Amino acid sequence: MTRARFMLSVPVWVLVSTLGVWAASDPEVEAPPTEETESRPKPPPKLEITQPQTSVQQLFDLDLRRWPEERFYENLTDLINELSVRYGAEATAVLLDTAELFLGQMMVAEAESVLEGLEVIVSGQARRKTALVHAQQLLGGDPVEAFETSPLSEENRPDRAFWSVLQAINTADGQMLNDNLSDGVIGLMHQTRPVAREVLPIIIEAMIETEKLVLADRTLELLESFPDLNDAPMGHYLRGRAAEKRRNQKTALTHYFEAIKGFDRYAVRSRIAIADMAMKDGGRGALMAAEDVLENGLDAWRGDLFEIATLEKLTEVYDIAEERVESLILLSKITMRFPGTAAAERAEARSSDALRAVYQDGFDGKIPLSRWLSVHLRLVPAFRYHPEYAQLVEELADHLMELGGTSMAAKEYQRALEFRLDLIEMNGSLVTVADIDRNKLKLARAFAKGGQYAEAKAAIAALDDTTDIVLRNQINRLRAKVAAHIGDTDALLRTHVMSPSEDNLRNVSHALWEKQDWVQANEFYNRLWAEYPESFALSDATYLLIAAHRSGDRNTATRVVEAFPDMTASQNWVRLAESFLTQPPDVSTLTRDAADERLDRLSNALSNIEGNGL
Repeated sequence: MTRARFMLSVPVWVLVSTLGVWAASDPEVEAPPTEETESRPKPPPKLEITQPQTSVQQLFDLDLRRWPEERFYENLTDLINELSVRYGAEATAVLLDTAELFLGQMMVAEAESVLEGLEVIVSGQARRKTALVHAQQLLGGDPVEAFETSPLSEENRPDRAFWSVLQAINTADGQMLNDNLSDGVIGLMHQTRPVAREVLPIIIEAMIETEKLVLADRTLELLESFPDLNDAPMGHYLRGRAAEKRRNQKTALTHYFEAIKGFDRYAVRSRIAIADMAMKDGGRGALMAAEDVLENGLDAWRGDLFEIATLEKLTEVYDIAEERVESLILLSKITMRFPGTAAAERAEARSSDALRAVYQDGFDGKIPLSRWLSVHLRLVPAFRYHPEYAQLVEELADHLMELGGTSMAAKEYQRALEFRLDLIEMNGSLVTVADIDRNKLKLARAFAKGGQYAEAKAAIAALDDTTDIVLRNQINRLRAKVAAHIGDTDALLRTHVMSPSEDNLRNVSHALWEKQDWVQANEFYNRLWAEYPESFALSDATYLLIAAHRSGDRNTATRVVEAFPDMTASQNWVRLAESFLTQPPDVSTLTRDAADERLDRLSNALSNIEGNGL
């Protein structure tokens, strides 16, 4: 059997704003806190929590003091033995005593198990069961419905205010809390030490947050009865918080820094308190101290609202210090650590603008590329499902392409495409067909520019279903380029491009030339010369000259020679041009001399072509 922890459904530290309203109207509230200049003497007598000297049950419905802590095992053994010989109402009475015994030890789960098994009881025992069930709920952190009718709420109970305080905290009822805090300490005296040990820190904190500071100081004396709490982070945190409420910053920080040496939730809260004080200070040194305290405590407590509070507080500190990258990384950590929670939703909302800002710093060169890519890879797991993230990844790939990093760009285009395909499965309205097609085309271009033609060909094939006419023309341009590079002449010639580029025309012309389709080659080289005259090079002219000669277009051949006088710088080119431009011997009369002359011209032409590297 284990002792249950006292867990409130609404933590006191969350209720500060609610409780403060009632504190202002309480006649016992002290004057506004001022800077403490000297220590105040503790008013005697000293409060203590001690075990009662009698075993007589003072309250029939519920009296936890009937079961002293040091006699737990003896009492439990006696109850078990008693249960073995009792039946009916007598057995029920023994079980009710057993539940009360467990509650006195703060074994709330065990008490709940016993009470749930009591389905049929006699009318005379119903009231006592109700009191036990309500006590179990309140000590377990759950509110009681219709508490005003509960046996624990009756005026004649000396611990009525104690149970009312727990009900007020569990229901966030500021008025009820304010009305019962003072008497709640008296009611605490009617509980066992295990109960007091769990509940006392909660009541002290409620006093501090409602600024009943004199009462809190007196009640803190009770904490000395529990040295393991008094000297632990809990005790230091509560004293630090009380000092902070009095604006005694030095004392508060002393206790907080002592508390953060531990590893429990009060150590976590002390780190957050130090950060809050640093943020109010606003100085660079204070913010650096807050960063150090919170960063060192990130792994000290995991898995609940206190880890969330630590992460969110550190992001606030980073934001004030204008450390956007670190803030964004923490926001991504929240989304990964706590998916589907309100904290994750808050982090995602905050990260939208932050994402754009961080990537824009990379585009503008404010972040070194290596650092930027490192941050990018850390953000990928957290933000891959963010609606805007795929676009940012695509823009990063565009930037890498501009820098000449084709392989890295291809990886990022592929990543952006995967993110978009995932988003389609989650919510088709987040991605358009145009987004997908544009992304695929950019991926194919990155492969082609990097010389990965097989990958480029596969990426282009994934665009076969595209119906957009403009995009289709861009796809065909790239398809023709890739086909030319891999030597797929048939694919190149089959690919129709409505507005061919310079490279496309050159590739088609050369493919036709290699297929010895001299008429088409002559036509396309002429088109290349006409549409891109500034790019029509000497090598293009050479191929055109040959194609023109083979197709019998003497006008084009003459025009090429006249347009490229540099050809005369090479004697081989001069002889080649002369052999193409001079009229061959008439073959109408089949003389031996004419035949020999034609063979000599062919031999010379071939020699000239070989000499010019064609």
